[in-house]
Amino acid sequence: MILILCWTCLVFGQAASSQGPQPTAAPPLSLNEAVRIALQQHPALREAEAAVDAAEAEVRVARSAYFPQLSFSGIGKVGLSGATNALALPGFPASPFWRNVAYSVNWYQSVFDFGRTKHLVAYQRAIARSAELRRLSEEQRVTLDVKRTYFSVLEAQQLRDVAEETVKTRSLTAERARAYYRADLGSKLDLSLAEASLAETQGALIHVRNSVDTAFAALRLAMGVESSQNYTLQAPPFQRIALPTTDSLIQDGLIHRPDELALESKIAALSENLGLARSQSLPDIRGFAAGGQARFNGTTVKEEQRHGVGALGVLVPIFTGGRLKAERDEARAELTGAEATRDELRQRIRLEITEAYYQLVDLAERIPAAYQQQQAALGALQLAQARQKVQLGSFLDVLTAELAATNAQANYAREQFDYERAKAQLDFATGHGAHP
Repeated sequence: MILILCWTCLVFGQAASSQGPQPTAAPPLSLNEAVRIALQQHPALREAEAAVDAAEAEVRVARSAYFPQLSFSGIGKVGLSGATNALALPGFPASPFWRNVAYSVNWYQSVFDFGRTKHLVAYQRAIARSAELRRLSEEQRVTLDVKRTYFSVLEAQQLRDVAEETVKTRSLTAERARAYYRADLGSKLDLSLAEASLAETQGALIHVRNSVDTAFAALRLAMGVESSQNYTLQAPPFQRIALPTTDSLIQDGLIHRPDELALESKIAALSENLGLARSQSLPDIRGFAAGGQARFNGTTVKEEQRHGVGALGVLVPIFTGGRLKAERDEARAELTGAEATRDELRQRIRLEITEAYYQLVDLAERIPAAYQQQQAALGALQLAQARQKVQLGSFLDVLTAELAATNAQANYAREQFDYERAKAQLDFATGHGAHP
C-alpha cells in the first residue's frame, strides 16, 4: 500500500508539473474604477499636488512678515570691532568696543510698509488658488484620457471579435469553394477569390489583435499604471443624451472650466504683483529692539543703557537707477500678457464646446443609420449564402456580401464608441469631468 501511494503521488505530481503554471485571468475593470486608479496614482497629478503644497507654503512665508521675528546672537572678539561686521550679527555683538564678549535676543518688526506685505500675501494666495485649479484641470484631463483609451480598448476588442467571426465565415466559404472546385461545380476563379479574401481577413485579424495590445498600453499609461497587466473591461450601456443649446454649454464652460478659473486667479495674482511693485517706491518703516549682556568695563556707556536697545528706522528710496520703474513696467506687461492669454483661452473653449456639440449631434443621427446598414448587410449575406447553396448565386456575390457585412459591423462599433468619446470630450470642454 505504501508503494502504491508513493507511485500515485509521483504520477500525479509529474502530471501537475508537466501542465506548468496556469495563466491568471485578467481582473475586471470598470470605467469608474479605471478613473479612480488614475486619480490616485497618476504622476501628473502627484506633480500638481506637490505644486499646490509648494504654493500654500509660499503663502505662509509671505504671511510671516506680519509677525515679529526673534533671533539670538553672540560674539567674543578681540581687536578692531569693525572687522566683525562680516558676520552681520545684530544686537549687542555689533557694539564698537575692541574687546568684548556679548549676546542678545533681537526683535524685528515691520511697522508700516505701505502695503508691501498685504500685496505679497494676496499675490501668493492667488498663486496658490491658481495651482489648486490647475490641479483640478489636470484631474479632468486625466479623466478624459482614461475614458478615451478605455473606449478605444473596447472598440479594438469589438473589431477583433468581428474579424475573428469574419475569418470563420470566410474559412467556411473557402472550404466550400474548394469542395465545389474539386467536384467541378465551381471555377478556379471562385476558389482563388475565396482564398485571397480569407488571407486578407487573416492579415486584418493580426492587425486588430495587435491594436488591442496597443490600446491596453495606452490605457495603462492614462491610468498611471507601470505593469503590463491587461484587464477584462466592462462596456457601459449605450445611452443617448439630450443636448442643451450651444450658447448655454459655452456659458457653462466659461464659468466652470478650471483652467480658465486658474488663469483668472493668475491675473489676480499679477494685479497684486503690480501693486507690490508700485509700493516699492514708498517708504518702509521698521522697528528693532535687543536685550542682552556685554562687557562695558572702562567705557562711558551708562548703567541703564547696558542691557537693552531699541530703534525705529525708515528707508526712503530716492534714486535706484530706474530699477523700480522697470519692475513696474515688467509687472504691467505680465498682467497684459495674462489677460490676452485668457481671451485666447475663452475663444478656444468656445471652439472645443462647439466641435464636441456638433460631433455628438452628427453621431446621434449616424448611429441609427449605421445600425440599419449593419442589419441590411447581415441579411444580404444570409441571402447570398442561401442563393449560392442552391446554385442561384456565385461565390463572388457571397464574398461581396461578406465584405459589406464586415464593414457595416465595424462601422457600427466605431460610431458607438466615437459617440462615447465625444460625450467625454464635451464633459471636459464644459468643465464637468465626471469623477467616480
